[in-house]
Amino acid sequence: MTATLADDLARLAAAAPAHAARDAPARAALALQTARAVARAAERWTSVAVEIKQRHERGDRPSGPATAALAEEAATGPLATMRLLLLTARACADIARHRRPRAAAVPRVLHPGGRAGPASFIAVDVLPARRLWDRAIFSDHTATVRCVNPGGVPRFLEAWTEEVRERMGRGGVALVLGAGNVTGLAVADACCQIFEHGRVVLLKLHPLHAPLEPVLGEALAPLVAAGVLAIRAGDVEVARDALADQRVSHVHLTGGREAFDALVWGGPGPHLPGASPVLRTSLTCELGNVTPWFVVPGRYTPAQLRHQADLVAGSIINNTSFNCIATKCLVTCRSWNQRDEFLALITRRLDAQPPRTAWYPGSTGAWESLAERAAPADGTLPWLVLSVGTLEDFCVAAGAVADRLPGTLAANVTMPRSLSQDEARRATLFVEHLEYGVVAVNTWAALGYSFGSVPWGGYPGGTLAEPGSGIGWVHDPLLLPLVHNTIVRGPLAAGLVPPWLPWHTRAADLTRGVVGMYGAIAEGGGGLGHLVAMLPAVLRG
Repeated sequence: MTATLADDLARLAAAAPAHAARDAPARAALALQTARAVARAAERWTSVAVEIKQRHERGDRPSGPATAALAEEAATGPLATMRLLLLTARACADIARHRRPRAAAVPRVLHPGGRAGPASFIAVDVLPARRLWDRAIFSDHTATVRCVNPGGVPRFLEAWTEEVRERMGRGGVALVLGAGNVTGLAVADACCQIFEHGRVVLLKLHPLHAPLEPVLGEALAPLVAAGVLAIRAGDVEVARDALADQRVSHVHLTGGREAFDALVWGGPGPHLPGASPVLRTSLTCELGNVTPWFVVPGRYTPAQLRHQADLVAGSIINNTSFNCIATKCLVTCRSWNQRDEFLALITRRLDAQPPRTAWYPGSTGAWESLAERAAPADGTLPWLVLSVGTLEDFCVAAGAVADRLPGTLAANVTMPRSLSQDEARRATLFVEHLEYGVVAVNTWAALGYSFGSVPWGGYPGGTLAEPGSGIGWVHDPLLLPLVHNTIVRGPLAAGLVPPWLPWHTRAADLTRGVVGMYGAIAEGGGGLGHLVAMLPAVLRG
């Protein structure tokens, strides 16, 4: 007999008290069991995801290359999920021994001058993670979470311990409303609720992901068997019925502002006279972004210019540009003497990549509106670059651009090494004052998501009336308190092609290798053999 939605919620509600009381060692064991199950289902998960994204939004399936899609779907689906679960297991093991997780380095105070200078923060380095071979996989990258300084490192550590105690025991039944653009997002959101907040989860998949329901049931079987997860694909009616059930105590949404307003306000938003929220539960959400990439003017070497142009182009192409953090606004200085060369490098790279299938609902219409012409009859969408303005006094003007763009989820900045001391200070202040949840310097902010240890969400301050890019943080296995935002840094140039770039010829092999390595680590091994086996693919990319 097929279980009904009410049956699912009844089972979840019955299991909720025991799960909220589940101790850290038991959560660590459950996370490792789930990571092993994801490893076994990874190939099937990836192949079904590729099939979804090879099908046009009108229903037919145009022919087209799937090589890049294979790597992208493996990386953002099973691979990202396994990494998050491994980090979660490590954090829970640390909590059992030390009462809080361990970061990559001892927390430290930034800008201790207080009110006389920039705001004071506690810096927590979350990369490289221990025993995951991050120094090889994420070479020359760092990620520093900036937390509000409560009065020094000892007080911060006390706040961190208290955050762990309070957050892990929140309990209740969470409804997770999954996004349709990336198959791993909804799974990560569910894992966040289960392990970080001690909630059981009804995971409602986006209708696009209905073919994944049995696959995810296999990949997440330990969570289902433990009674902490139920999975359903469906349309808005499923979400509406679940929200009407009094057993649901929390909702997490990853989606757009229209979906947020429908959920919270029951319609177009809070701006109508007499409007009041209709949502009765607590809420967290991530609502996307119009993502900028700022290029600080200066002198770049040819290798640096090519690498940074490739990163911009790759951030546009990845996932057919249907990521919430795909670059949508490139901000340069009109007087920068390498500007034309940089833009030409990006354009050439885009022109050399085959157009991809318009698989996301509404994408063809949006493209035609911007391009002011009909989309190609073959169902693909060519890459489109539109010039909409110039900037003079870069740091001031770029900050104003950031303030006007919708969303506060993530921003990217390319910054040269050739700046004078005063110019470098101004550029650093520009980076530190960007009001985004993640600011990436000389790399793409999506890597912050892929690290698994960077709290993900909009810049703090979102409200039900003005949510920005969201309310609250997700995917924070270290359970950090007082999070302000994160700064990710990468190399200005790289000798090897980053495997997430769509033109990497061995990216599918590499993602398959990392999945195998993480699977070996989940089984208690070291993963070194898998790492060594990937070297030919790394060198030939």
